[in-house]
Amino acid sequence: MGETVYSIGAPKGLEATLGQGLVSGLRTIKGVRYVQTSAPISPGSSGGGLFDSAGNLVAITTFHIRDADGLNFAIAAEEYFR
Repeated sequence: MGETVYSIGAPKGLEATLGQGLVSGLRTIKGVRYVQTSAPISPGSSGGGLFDSAGNLVAITTFHIRDADGLNFAIAAEEYFR
């Protein structure tokens, strides 16, 4: 937690958009491991990558909670590749 991460996606069709944030938490929801992040994940960005500062894939961006700033979630890379 606290690690700087970068989201890459296509919010509203704007391809290759880069966002920066922090790993806010590690969560398990219905048996699936997620990375909670303050890096932006907007509609159209799900399915993009969440990367650390070395360029390693940390997670696959999935969803954000509406009407809540900074509550963004990505499926942990290890979980995705299982």
